[in-house]
Amino acid sequence: MKNNKEVFYKLCLILCAIIWGSTFVVIKDATNTMTSGFINAGRFTIATLILLVIYFKKIKNINKTELKGGILMGISLFGGYYLQVLGMEYGSSAGKCAFLSATFCVMVPFLSWAVFKKTPDKYSVIAAILCVIGVALVSVEKNATITLGDGIILVSTFFYAVNIMFTSEFSSKESADVKVLAFLQIAVVAILSWLIVIIKGDIPQAYNIRAVMGVVYLGVFATALCLLMQVIGLKHINSTSASIILSLESVFGVIISIAFYNEVITTKLLIGFIVIFIGIIVCETKLSFITNKISIKKLDTGKYKDKSKKEYFNAEIQRSKTSI
Repeated sequence: MKNNKEVFYKLCLILCAIIWGSTFVVIKDATNTMTSGFINAGRFTIATLILLVIYFKKIKNINKTELKGGILMGISLFGGYYLQVLGMEYGSSAGKCAFLSATFCVMVPFLSWAVFKKTPDKYSVIAAILCVIGVALVSVEKNATITLGDGIILVSTFFYAVNIMFTSEFSSKESADVKVLAFLQIAVVAILSWLIVIIKGDIPQAYNIRAVMGVVYLGVFATALCLLMQVIGLKHINSTSASIILSLESVFGVIISIAFYNEVITTKLLIGFIVIFIGIIVCETKLSFITNKISIKKLDTGKYKDKSKKEYFNAEIQRSKTSI
């Protein structure tokens, strides 16, 4: 039953990655008539109101743990969103932005290790590195150069990694309700986004109905729904595995571009998808399908002649199979 629940929550995170992959097109279209700061403020305000209406009874009883966690999660998420957009304004291309943003999956296990003393296993580290290589093949264009914007996006990626780490830590606490955490996180981003909009004077003078509908889509699905599913998912899945799944956002972004905008599938793109897929297999299975065969082979060759040892290893092999 526990394994079935884990699969369900991982599927929820995959759905998040798919929806977030679709937002590249929506945001690009909306920025024709709205500033990026106003788009962020609008989408997070819509999401805040939705969660406030749905979970008002829980939200009115916020405790100290939830308040602390929600504020830390919100500040780190705002840093990621704001600096990512700023990086694109300073010269980073959409392709490099997608790749650099996905590198948070490498940072997460090491940040958790440094802050919360949660040592990552070797398979998680290998998988994270493979995913970054794969995303690079998928996203980075030929003859790409490094700009100031790229450096800013790398800093934003650090904030995304911190957000995943905080979300995983606080959502797993018994005294914290994940729905309240999701609301607080989104509300903090909305408040900080509006402060930036007011300071910079980014309120548009005219509104395009298509752009407005785009912001509504971002608020309802890409923010309220996805961030709620992310917080709930991270309560049940370790942060390294979750970050690798969420890094598929850029891959789904490319797939959606291929499906709806007739983008061409190149050899480099195909290799990138394969490398990412291998990384996910390594993370999710810990290569148990290989290690089990090695253990069985050792038993068959008579290395473990003692009956009790055979029974022990058979039990261990069966246990590892059922844990996948």
